[in-house]
Amino acid sequence: MFKAHIKLITLKELSKESLSGYDLMKHIECFGKKPSPGYVYPLLKDLKEKGFISSKEDKRKKVYSITVKGKKLLDDLQKNREYMMKKMRNVLKPIADKDEIRELSFYKHKGFFKDRDILVRFYKTLFSAYKKDDEENRDRIKKIIDNSIKEDRENDSPIWLEYIMIG
Repeated sequence: MFKAHIKLITLKELSKESLSGYDLMKHIECFGKKPSPGYVYPLLKDLKEKGFISSKEDKRKKVYSITVKGKKLLDDLQKNREYMMKKMRNVLKPIADKDEIRELSFYKHKGFFKDRDILVRFYKTLFSAYKKDDEENRDRIKKIIDNSIKEDRENDSPIWLEYIMIG
């Protein structure tokens, strides 16, 4: 996601004004990070080779500009981003309505998301079973959860899964 976002920001910045690679790096920040020259210059080379940007020599530096083809790509990327954000809002709205987002942020601050990858897979599996109205999979998921909670109680382990499920 970082790379796709940097590409979008790069095209967006070049649509405003022509910039050198160095100036572009000063303009770009994504998720609190500034891209390295080792990322920006290959990206600029790739965008130029594909015809999305052009360059010209200006004194001792290369200055990059967006092309018509690049403006079309930028427009498509922005439309796709807006569409994806709308879909994400629609998916998250029922959760937000139930104040579950606030509850999940509590767990994040308490260190519950150290194993984020497994939790993401868990939620995808769970939501998929409900979205498809797959009763057999839902029953399987319930048994796994119940067994995990029982095992945690028997082993006197932290029962984080119970907190997430009961809320």
